Amino acid sequence: MNLRNPKTAAWLFIILFAALASVPFLVPGAGFIAVVSFTPLFLLEHTIRTGGLRRGWWYGFAAFLLFNIATTWWVWNVSPAGAIAALTANTIQMSVIFALLRLTRKWAIKAAERMPRYSGVLNVLPYVFFIALWLGWEHCYCEVELSWPWLILGHALATAPRLAQWYEVTGPLGGSLWILTSGALLFAAIRAAAEKRKTAIRAFAVASCCIIIVPSVISLVRYYGWQEEGEPVEVLAVQPNVDPFMKYGIVPQSRLDEQLLSQAEAALTPETRYLITPETFTYSIDIDEPYTSPSWQAYIEFLAGRPELTMVLGSRTFQKTPGSQRPSRTARPIPGGWYEIYNSAIMVGVNAPYVYYHKSKLVPGVESMPRVISVFAPIIEYFGGTANGHGTMDHIISLQGADGHRFGVMICYESVYGDYSCHAAADGADLLAVITNDGWWGDTPGYRQHFRFASLRAIENRRDVVQCANTGMSGFINQRGDVLSHTGWWTEETLTGVMHARTGVTFFSRHGDIIGRTASVLGPILLLLLACLPLWGKRCGCGKSASKNA
Repeated sequence: MNLRNPKTAAWLFIILFAALASVPFLVPGAGFIAVVSFTPLFLLEHTIRTGGLRRGWWYGFAAFLLFNIATTWWVWNVSPAGAIAALTANTIQMSVIFALLRLTRKWAIKAAERMPRYSGVLNVLPYVFFIALWLGWEHCYCEVELSWPWLILGHALATAPRLAQWYEVTGPLGGSLWILTSGALLFAAIRAAAEKRKTAIRAFAVASCCIIIVPSVISLVRYYGWQEEGEPVEVLAVQPNVDPFMKYGIVPQSRLDEQLLSQAEAALTPETRYLITPETFTYSIDIDEPYTSPSWQAYIEFLAGRPELTMVLGSRTFQKTPGSQRPSRTARPIPGGWYEIYNSAIMVGVNAPYVYYHKSKLVPGVESMPRVISVFAPIIEYFGGTANGHGTMDHIISLQGADGHRFGVMICYESVYGDYSCHAAADGADLLAVITNDGWWGDTPGYRQHFRFASLRAIENRRDVVQCANTGMSGFINQRGDVLSHTGWWTEETLTGVMHARTGVTFFSRHGDIIGRTASVLGPILLLLLACLPLWGKRCGCGKSASKNA
C-alpha cells in the first residue's frame, strides 16, 4: 500500500481501527489490545484533514460501522430489523462524536494561528474534548430509554479481568478513559516522531508508557493480593437448555417445570441454600396471587420438604389494577381495569415471604417501546416486537433469602449496565446473580460476551456472581472476576458452586459512575470553549495572523 496516498492511508487506518477495537471483545485474553485501538482513529482524523479528503464524515462512519458489525453482528439471529437499527444507531452516534473532533480541530488550528503562544494547549484541547464527550455519551447512553451500551469501551477488558481490578473504584468508564487516553498519547508520540521533534517524542513516549503500564501494574497487584471474603454459601444453577424459539405455547409448561425440578433434585445436596433458574423460565404468574399458577404450586411443593432452600425464579409475571384511569404508559386494558406485564425475578422459600424484582433495563423494541420510536410501533410489532412494553421498577433492589443473605439479581440485558447494577450491592446484596436466556443468538460471540461482562460486575462490586442461562453459558465467577466453572453451549446441565457472601461496599458500588457524570458536564463546556476560541483570538488581536485579519 502507498501510504503517501491519503485515501489509501485512510482506509488502512479504518481497517486497523476496526480490527484493534473489535478483537478485545471477541478473543479471550486480548483485552489489552484495546489500549492502542483508538490510535488509528486519531491517525485517520489527521489524514482526512491534512490529505484534503472530502466527505470525511463517511470515513468515520465506515470505521465505526465495521467495528459495530465485527463485534455485534450476531444480533441479526434474533431480529434482522433490530440488528440494522442497533448497528446503525450506534454507528451514527459514534460518528457524530468523531465529526465533532474534526470540527474542533479546525477551530483550534484557526485559534492557534491567531494565538501562536498558546498553540500547544490549543492542539491538545480538541482531544481532551473528544475524550470527555465520548465518556459523557457512554454515561448518558446508559440512562436513556433507547440504549444499546454493549460496546462501552471499558467492556473490552472483560476478556482480561486481571487488568480491570481498578473498576472497583471507577467502573467500566475507567476502562474507557484508559483506552481513549492511551490511544491519544500514542498518536501524539507517532506524530512527534514523524515531525522529528525529539523533545516531544521523549515526552509523549514516557507519558504513553506510564499511562499504559502503571494502571496495569496496579491492577495486577490488586488481583494477586485479593482474597475471597465472606461466608461460603452453596448455590445450584440449573441450565435446562430449552430452545427459546420453541418455548412459549409449544412445549407444555408443566413438562418444562418437571424437567427443571428433576434436574435440580438430582444435583441438590444438604448444603445447597439457593437454587437459581433462568430468565422467564415460566410465565403467567400473577404477582399478587402467585398460588393460582400451576408452576408456582409445583415449585412450592418441591420446596416444602426443603425448608433450608430458597429458589430464585425467573418468570414472566403480570399484575392487575382495577379502575378506569390508566396506571402507567405500559398498562394494557382489560374489563374493569388494567394489567401490567413484567420480566421478574422472584425469590421464594417455605420459611419466608416471597419477594420480587422486575427487570427495569429493557431491550428496546422487544420489551419496551421508547417514546422516540413509538411512531414505528406497527413495523416493530410486525417483526415480533412490542408496542406496549413491560412494566419496570424505579431501581434495582436486593432480595433476601430465608438464611438472611441478599441477592442482587440482574435480568439478562441489565448486566451490561454497570452503573445501574452496582446499586444492588449498595442496597445490601452480598451476592449477585445474572439470570438470562442467551439461546436467541445461536452459537455466536454474543452469549460469550454477555457471560464475560459478569466478570466486570463482580470486580466493580467485589461480589461473587452466578450466571444462570436457559442455554448459552451458565457459571460461577469470584470477586476477582475469575471464571471458576461454566457450562457448555446448548447442553442440559446443573452447576454447583460455593459463593462467598461479602458485605463490604466498594467505592463504585457506593458512588456509581463519577467519571461519566463529570464528563457529561465537562464535554459541553469544552465544546463551547472551543467554539469561542477563534472569535476570542480574533478579538484580542493576538499574534501576527490576528493583526492581519483584524
